[in-house]
Amino acid sequence: MPASPSLRWNAPQPAAVLDWQRRQEVFTRTNLTHLYLAQTIAAGSWTLMPTPTLHTPGIDTADFAARVLMLSESQRLTQARTYSIGPNTTGLAVATASGSAPRERICASRAPSPAGLMIFADPIGSDIGRFVTAQGQDVEVHTPIVAVSWSMWDQEHSQVLGEACPLTWVRRSSERGFIPLPPELTGIWMTFYSARIADTPTIAPDSVAAVSPYGEAIRADEAARADAVVQHRNPDLYGPLTWHNELIMPSGTTFDLHPKPGTAQDWASIVYTTWQIMQQTGKNQLVKITRHAPPPAARKKEKAKERQRGQRPVGDGAVRVVDLAAAQRPAKANADQDAQASDGRRKPAWSCRWPVPPYRRMTCTNPYLHHKLADDDLKHHSHREDVMPFKIKGPADKPLRVKGGTTYTFDIDAPQ
Repeated sequence: MPASPSLRWNAPQPAAVLDWQRRQEVFTRTNLTHLYLAQTIAAGSWTLMPTPTLHTPGIDTADFAARVLMLSESQRLTQARTYSIGPNTTGLAVATASGSAPRERICASRAPSPAGLMIFADPIGSDIGRFVTAQGQDVEVHTPIVAVSWSMWDQEHSQVLGEACPLTWVRRSSERGFIPLPPELTGIWMTFYSARIADTPTIAPDSVAAVSPYGEAIRADEAARADAVVQHRNPDLYGPLTWHNELIMPSGTTFDLHPKPGTAQDWASIVYTTWQIMQQTGKNQLVKITRHAPPPAARKKEKAKERQRGQRPVGDGAVRVVDLAAAQRPAKANADQDAQASDGRRKPAWSCRWPVPPYRRMTCTNPYLHHKLADDDLKHHSHREDVMPFKIKGPADKPLRVKGGTTYTFDIDAPQ
């Protein structure tokens, strides 16, 4: 009897990630993206929104915010390095974060590059939306989160339009309403992406895949047909991912120990855990990162096509494939068993690969100086998650080091 097919979403092969990045950047600047964002903002379904600091009479707030968000995301994708996260690495990050969120203070140096686009082999979570349609029908929609882009956030990055049009960014809080972000805020911006319906083929065609801003239920087969029409008309303007949510992780703050499932904070904790896993070095190295780039002739040909189409260069022309190191890799049979249990629209199953959940280990790496010298300022020792580099040396792709050559790592016990 043949094995049943895997129910994962159709993640791109590493060789296709660069094309996905290019297409997503182009799609971000299209009228379709502008219309989608403007409708979403007008309907009140937004997290972060830019508004002009100076009063401008007659301005359409939703239209203005949509255009600024499009411009900032386009810049983010243009500068992004790309990462393809394999199923075992995704499962390890999800399993670790399910025990507890990262306990270190959020630091920009944890990110493997200042800007990036990371695509996961399995969803890192699912947004569960409950709606009442225009026809009075109660529906529940699961939207799988499969990718994230990020960039640094500070006063300079927040002023996307420059000095000519200063911006004030507003955060929406269910308890406190609209909260302006302080101009001095620094941190990491994350944009979370969901998968297209066409890339989750096992969803039932007659199930409700989305609800429009006007309350109309959209079935899976209807959404797939609509996407196919847009892709057929102009494949170069068809984005492979759907912008779903965003947040800013302020530097120096900490995650809630157990973020609410199905929220941007929950997905951010998994992304941050992935960054920690990628930076684990030495004898306890957890992953192998392989850099793939097209041959020089292919890159030259692609650049010529970009010039011919009048497009800007996107990314650095390489994708970094992240997979568990051989010593940490679970048995294929266990990984396949988890894959069969995953429905492709929620977090992946991982219990067969790691019957004992992975956990974070907080150990002092220099206990003598810690106890004998009363090192209250943590200058002569490091906790695996407590201490972060204050000055980055070397390329972002390499382990982060601080002056003096100390390498701070994230340690995790991952049962074989």
